[in-house]
Amino acid sequence: MSTPGDPRRLKRQTMSAALTDELRERILSLDIPEGEQLRQDSLAAEFGVSRIPVREALLQLEGEGLVTLSAHKGYTVTVLSLEEIRELFDLRALIEVDLLQRAIPRLDDAAITRARELLVTFDDMLVHGTQERDWGQLNWELHAALYEPAGRPRTMRIVHNLHRNADRYLRLQLKLTQRTNERARDEHNRLVHLCAERDMAEASRLLNEHILAARDDLVAFLAERRQHEAQHE
Repeated sequence: MSTPGDPRRLKRQTMSAALTDELRERILSLDIPEGEQLRQDSLAAEFGVSRIPVREALLQLEGEGLVTLSAHKGYTVTVLSLEEIRELFDLRALIEVDLLQRAIPRLDDAAITRARELLVTFDDMLVHGTQERDWGQLNWELHAALYEPAGRPRTMRIVHNLHRNADRYLRLQLKLTQRTNERARDEHNRLVHLCAERDMAEASRLLNEHILAARDDLVAFLAERRQHEAQHE
């Protein structure tokens, strides 16, 4: 039996974290598609571990909303309806505008510098071609850089989960449409400028518009794709 200071417990936690990261990335990249069943025995055998870290990883992903536990199927990758995807973005708009309004009075030069550095990375990425995985991570890092001065870590974790749940669908959209995200880049540049100017009213308006426009674009894309798939089943 392990104790809180037992190295075996630390090793198990490290393995659980590594499994969580690997499974999360497979889900976000759609290597494991929505609705897919996740068998604990198979995963344990694939990674050469016991079922304990696998179960811990799945519990973490369930908390993030990426997997769902049901009595008959066990764990499966969560399937979101179009209405649930709309809700994700509506929640993002509500929560992120509030975070930004709390953060702007506390933004310092370091936060603005960090945000501008991420904008440069965005530009480099667009020049060298869209990378679906990198775009989602960069998008989160930029938003987080502007929100973190609000000093709301619990709210930040909620928003991060909302980003993760939307990210797999955004990656699919990027992959299949080859969008360059120039509009998103321009809006990000404008948002960082407004934050640097401490223009709370205009920054709030732009952020709300930015999130809801992404919602409408993504939902329209997914509605067309799902209708096409249904017609060819």
